[in-house]
Amino acid sequence: MDIHPGSSNPYFAKAKMHRPEMFFGRADLLRKVFESVFHRQCVSIVGPRGIGKTSFLWYASLPEAQEAFPFDLSHHLFVFLDLREYLRKSSTDFFHQVSREMIREGKKRGLTLHSDGTGEDEFSGILDQIEDQGFFPVLLLDAFDKVTLNEQFDRAFLEFLRAFASSGQVSYVTASLAPLFEICHSGIAGSPFFNIFDTCHLEALSPEEAYRLISEPASESGLPFSNNEIALILKWAGYHPFFLQRICYLFWEEKRNSGKIQVKQLRDRVYKELSPTFEEIWKSLSENQQKVLQDEARLKEHQQRQFPELSESSIFRLFIRTLCRITFFDLTSDELETALKSLDDLAALGKTNLRLMKLVALRLKDQQMPTAADKGMAVRSVLNEALQHLQGSGRQSDGAADWKYYNILHYSFFKKKTGITKEQLAARLEISARTYYRERDKAIETLRQELIDMEMEADSSDDEE
Repeated sequence: MDIHPGSSNPYFAKAKMHRPEMFFGRADLLRKVFESVFHRQCVSIVGPRGIGKTSFLWYASLPEAQEAFPFDLSHHLFVFLDLREYLRKSSTDFFHQVSREMIREGKKRGLTLHSDGTGEDEFSGILDQIEDQGFFPVLLLDAFDKVTLNEQFDRAFLEFLRAFASSGQVSYVTASLAPLFEICHSGIAGSPFFNIFDTCHLEALSPEEAYRLISEPASESGLPFSNNEIALILKWAGYHPFFLQRICYLFWEEKRNSGKIQVKQLRDRVYKELSPTFEEIWKSLSENQQKVLQDEARLKEHQQRQFPELSESSIFRLFIRTLCRITFFDLTSDELETALKSLDDLAALGKTNLRLMKLVALRLKDQQMPTAADKGMAVRSVLNEALQHLQGSGRQSDGAADWKYYNILHYSFFKKKTGITKEQLAARLEISARTYYRERDKAIETLRQELIDMEMEADSSDDEE
């Protein structure tokens, strides 16, 4: 097949609507959802931003997807709703939109449905009509966390929805960034509504699905990717479907326009294009998830990760490492002093920002899942190395001027505690107690600058990406 300049990019976002088998593999999860709604149960689909929750719900609504599994869903009415704008809407808006969509989908299946009343009455009336005509509605509610975060949706609203699910008149399949009970306003926290859901996590594509997503559209367009190009795309994107689709789009454009890939320039473009999405994903994560991803961003490929759908992408790791470096270079002298005071508490030391240093990661490279204490030991090793760089000339001397900062830090933090007072330490260093505190601050700042220099040198020699 020949390619010509006017050919459209096969990875354009709308193209996925014509290739559902490429973008929504997830056969096991589809089976779980279809089995659940077959038995009139509810499912909560959970996954990070961009992982494909919207696409998954859309695909689940297609008859060809339903027919691929051994469940008779011929009398199930699947209704897809996008609730992304519902942070500022009311329950009346919700019931009206749901009712309108059920009527529209029902007409496609030959049902005669009409709206009577408003709000809850409109909703319950249409559910009754669907039941009377031998069908069962399945509401596919995308971005349902926008509803649970909206204070206009109260406990009474959730109890009303729960009653219809419990009576077997409707099943809900929701999509959200986290389990619904974790992302709801305080007025509905602990609602029994959340207990009706079986939570399923939407994760990264399988290697086989990712390979097909990359290779098949390009081949069919007449401009196939080479094995090396596919490997590079997988390295940059990992198995996150949106990352893959967007990077493939940019790869294909570059290849069509120039005939070959300029790797560095293209990587810079990919990073720039995806950074806004990365920022949205980052802001949607919990503080603990952010900390885990900061640590995973320092891991080499093929190491076990808690969030592989994100941290398998080398471009996303680069984004996180940029944040990590900003965090580290903004390390204050007070934060460093706190870390120095934790030298004997490895677990506490391993939770400080110093754990984000590349130098720390290099010391942990052979450990699959290092503990906080493991990280603390690596941090202490880096601090010891930085301290050695502050040594003066010749043999160590307590009164030598070029050993001053080394001695202050050594005796104040690194040397095993002996019960010596600060006044006694000042006398040992041949300075006054007032001068000691002033010079200790200068010593900590000098150590901070040395750590930054060491980290910059490590980063400059980093060829991981």
